[in-house]
Amino acid sequence: MLAQSGENMWNTIQYLQAADASDIVPQNVLAASYERCRMFDVRENKRRIDDTLGEGETRNFLQQNGKLVTCGHLVIMEYMGDIKEASDLFIFTSGQGRILGLWSRPEIVSAAALIGLRAGASLAEESAGTNAVALALAAQGPVILKGEEHLCRIFHDWTCVAAPVVSADGTLIGCLDISAPEGPIHEKLALARSIAREIGRLVGNRISFGGITIRQREVLALFAHGMSYKGIGSVLGISIKTVEEHLDAVRIKMGMKNRRACIKKAIELGIL
Repeated sequence: MLAQSGENMWNTIQYLQAADASDIVPQNVLAASYERCRMFDVRENKRRIDDTLGEGETRNFLQQNGKLVTCGHLVIMEYMGDIKEASDLFIFTSGQGRILGLWSRPEIVSAAALIGLRAGASLAEESAGTNAVALALAAQGPVILKGEEHLCRIFHDWTCVAAPVVSADGTLIGCLDISAPEGPIHEKLALARSIAREIGRLVGNRISFGGITIRQREVLALFAHGMSYKGIGSVLGISIKTVEEHLDAVRIKMGMKNRRACIKKAIELGIL
């Protein structure tokens, strides 16, 4: 079976010609993406994303992108509000389209994982077909992609908006996608752009470490990623008590009231 039949591609292009141009990816851009997917032999009926890192590789990938992961987590959680009432899925990727994190209700995140949408998975066209993240990164601009415009049927129930994350020096460093089964799509695009801008601003904020040691930074980074004290100790080869001592040292040096408050302050100071 080909990636997308000629008839299906033609139907999609006809739909595009009849749609509101302000809401869609231009016809020639979408058609070019379909053609690339055909060359990659990406199939419409695929059940999962192909390119997904293993557990150890994912852990290394997240550690290598530690500051980006932490900035994304903090900004997205601040914008999301009450996650228990949210139906949207927030996806944050690297500049190459590999997923750094997903946020939504637990059942939505679990459902996404069933089709391979998880940290370490790639949303490049050759892995996930035509999708908003791949198009936004290629265009280096915001994108709206309706459900039926995705190449792969596993994404047809979701309308997606995506905005690239750009650092202060203009470097493309990531992408923020909001996927939803329904809702005011232009408002979601505005939200995605706001989140992307804020992440880019935080990532570029670098000043003095203020006496924080390299090991203290490592402990704080893992803590910021949600790792338990036991998990941090296991990764770094130190005791739980030593983990707590490092976090307390950071808290005192920063003048914060509790350990968790140190995370956002650390990003603002350029420590993470």
